[in-house]
Amino acid sequence: MTVTRELALAKVTGSRPARRRLGPAFWSGASILGIILIVAGWMSLWPPYDPFVASGPAFAPPSLEHLLGTDNLGRDTFTRLALAARTSLIISGAAALLGAVIGTFFGLVAGYVGGWVDSVIMRVVDAILALPAILVALVVGVVIGNGPWPLILALGLVFAPGFARVMRAPVIALRERDFVLAATLSGVRPTRVIIEHLLPNVLTPLFVQFASVASQVVLIEAALSYLGQGVQAPEPSAGRMISEFTRFMQMQPLLIILPSLVIILLSAAWNLLADGMQDYLAPRREPAFSLGRRAQRRGGEPTPDRTTTSTQHTRTEKRPS
Repeated sequence: MTVTRELALAKVTGSRPARRRLGPAFWSGASILGIILIVAGWMSLWPPYDPFVASGPAFAPPSLEHLLGTDNLGRDTFTRLALAARTSLIISGAAALLGAVIGTFFGLVAGYVGGWVDSVIMRVVDAILALPAILVALVVGVVIGNGPWPLILALGLVFAPGFARVMRAPVIALRERDFVLAATLSGVRPTRVIIEHLLPNVLTPLFVQFASVASQVVLIEAALSYLGQGVQAPEPSAGRMISEFTRFMQMQPLLIILPSLVIILLSAAWNLLADGMQDYLAPRREPAFSLGRRAQRRGGEPTPDRTTTSTQHTRTEKRPS
């Protein structure tokens, strides 16, 4: 439907759809996430040292044996950082996915059904969005316990209302379109209309929201782990590593700098991925004046612009005889 709409608009405006290309923002974010995923996967399957057992002297500086040195207990910092990045990556992706599934369901239902169903769902969404995400995650963690999976559940529920609000708006605009009305009048079940006709046309904001939420989850997970309410020992976490090594900052500053860099890189990578997908999936057109310039470079006559032609015609008629 998007391609047909762009082609129809191109016939009217005298332009044509621009060629879609993934920009540097997308490739930068994907590259950072890919490198972190490869390193974290490699360290998970074939770690050079046991991340929970001392493998050298305490506070050893970076060397060929320990690339990033060791911590206060003699554990290899590089291995623990790789596992901490893996934990943050899993939690951010899983929490964003859970929030996307729950929020997309309620957003599609609210936008398509409308009426009192829409009002009830949106009032609940507004009430949850009014609460700070980290506060809700803390309460859920206290109720169901700490750890990666309770954290994924808590953050997924926290960010689900955002997905519902983002998905509701395009569904309201699409439910009055001809292809949706035709499917409804032909007796197609509402569930099939939502899955086959509405959902494929609202994937653009869904992908962008997913990457944006994953970036926020990285920061919230680090904050909760720093406060002792997120990932628990002995599993490594970037936020908890910062909390544990703050007292050793002057003795070995790398123990604070390196986990902070992991958090920054993960959050920035998800943000770059969101920006890149938004630029790629947004509908674009090539302006008509660029087509005229291109035709002149090829030696042909540019297509006259309708606005310019009508303006010249009007000016010609106003000239005195």
